[in-house]
Amino acid sequence: MKNFWYSFFAVLFFCFSTYALSPEKRLDDEVQEQRAMNLFLQVRCLVCNGQVIENSDTEFAFQMRKIIREKIVTGKSDEEIKEELIRKFGKDILTDPKSNILLWILPLIFVVVGIRLILRGIKRI
Repeated sequence: MKNFWYSFFAVLFFCFSTYALSPEKRLDDEVQEQRAMNLFLQVRCLVCNGQVIENSDTEFAFQMRKIIREKIVTGKSDEEIKEELIRKFGKDILTDPKSNILLWILPLIFVVVGIRLILRGIKRI
């Protein structure tokens, strides 16, 4: 009987702990929720050094996700939402697509340079 209660409370704990991972209320309309998720990847968390709000657990990111969802429900377009965020927080609130390209290309450059160095070292042997 003792093992039953341990098992019961363990299952109960794990069932309710999943709600702690995502305390936010998602939008009922899947298309609107997808729009929100795309915007979350474009909006930067001003508290955590440039991390997008989609990945951030700060109170600021939580509030921004809530605000974006509310604006989507009221019928605002993605561009209107971005313009409002820029007016309120400045241009730093949005991620710069050019810097994202650099983040994707830079590892490729390191790999190419590393391979050249390895091949140069092999030729000397």
